[in-house]
Amino acid sequence: MAAIDYLTEKGFSAKVSGKRLVVSPASRLTDDVRKYIKAHRLELIAELAANDGQERRSYWRVQHPTHKPFVMISGPITREEALATIRALWPDAALADAPSALQANTTTTPQPPGGPHQ
Repeated sequence: MAAIDYLTEKGFSAKVSGKRLVVSPASRLTDDVRKYIKAHRLELIAELAANDGQERRSYWRVQHPTHKPFVMISGPITREEALATIRALWPDAALADAPSALQANTTTTPQPPGGPHQ
């Protein structure tokens, strides 16, 4: 059973607001339900986020004018969250648009300087 199913069966609804989990109606929360929410908070947030229709990934290919492209690894975040994160660190950075760019890059064989036939 998914964590959210427990709350639904008890007559509650839940949503994510920013980084907070909001369960309603709050007036009906019992100590047992509060303990359950506390123990399953991250699972509940992940389940709700997975069902909001937004793509989330744990890796984002970053492009910067003075660096080679690299991969930023994080918890699952949206493209907008990833862009805000990289811009806070590197204002001139951008995200590569194609998720397949990461997969294509990880399958290439490193070549020695000057090319493969030196």
